[in-house]
Amino acid sequence: MTALRDIGWRCWDPAALNGAEGGWRRSDAADEYDRYMLCVAAGLQSGTPDHALVDYLVGIETEHMRLEETSAARSRAAAAVTAIRLYLGLT
Repeated sequence: MTALRDIGWRCWDPAALNGAEGGWRRSDAADEYDRYMLCVAAGLQSGTPDHALVDYLVGIETEHMRLEETSAARSRAAAAVTAIRLYLGLT
């Protein structure tokens, strides 16, 4: 889980919580993105297309977290999906 957590915070972090004092490792929100990264990993392992997983993360950001979709939303989500794909060895 640690690697997926690192990816979520390094690549995705839609709420920009990593910039808080002490960073995410010292935050009460350290596990904030875990379930989303686990879902992406499971999707990749089951053959879900990358674009659908990018849509999933953007949806979490805009619908669940109720954040406005920024111009960087898709690129951050795609970076997280790509990093998880590489971590899982699914190139």
